[in-house]
Amino acid sequence: MVELREIVEVHAAMVRRIATVYERDTDRVDDLAQDVWIAVWQGLPRLNNRASLKSYIARITQNICVTHVRRALLRQTYPLSDTLPDPAAPLDETTAQAMRLTRLIDAVRSLPENLKAVASLYLEDMPVKDIALTLAISESNASVRLHRAKAAIKLSLGDPS
Repeated sequence: MVELREIVEVHAAMVRRIATVYERDTDRVDDLAQDVWIAVWQGLPRLNNRASLKSYIARITQNICVTHVRRALLRQTYPLSDTLPDPAAPLDETTAQAMRLTRLIDAVRSLPENLKAVASLYLEDMPVKDIALTLAISESNASVRLHRAKAAIKLSLGDPS
């Protein structure tokens, strides 16, 4: 049996990226990731097809993050803005890239849950077929949701095309 340590090493970045779509606070992202790894550890004995491990972990991550968002909405907490413009900072290529990435993450965060799930998995380079499997929806539904998510993201980023 594959050790949990090896699984975490391979998939930790994916889990953090998906969790980051749902939560801005890095400490809470760490908590979500920890919850994911506990759930993966508990579920590994029941996993029959090791080939679908990435999809399995992505699905667990999605479920835990969606539950986290729903609970946060019930608590009605409103986080303070974590971005303040810096008028003195000149833009270099790294800064510009980081700003584009931040805008993309914010655009994905603003999507409805069904589109957010598809978009976050697509950004993990998951093919539509695997996205459909992970979210337990048809491949055509996953494709339609992805198309809608891309259109909404383009609109949010100011690209009217």
